[in-house]
Amino acid sequence: MSEIDYIPIAALNHYAYCPHRCWRMFCAGEFEDNQYTIEGTSLHDRVHTFGEENREDTWQVRAIWLKCDRENFF
Repeated sequence: MSEIDYIPIAALNHYAYCPHRCWRMFCAGEFEDNQYTIEGTSLHDRVHTFGEENREDTWQVRAIWLKCDRENFF
């Protein structure tokens, strides 16, 4: 049985914006952090921790796993 490669949800977002950019970042490994991406990572660090909470009328869930077993998703 072969190992399954899962797609990071960020890759789907990048693919929707620009498939070529997505390929360069996630397949070719050509992404380099800059001051803006480092700052953004720092500001959004909490979104990658598991948890859930109610904020006023909104149920907020963080760090969920999504999975699709369909091949050739794109």
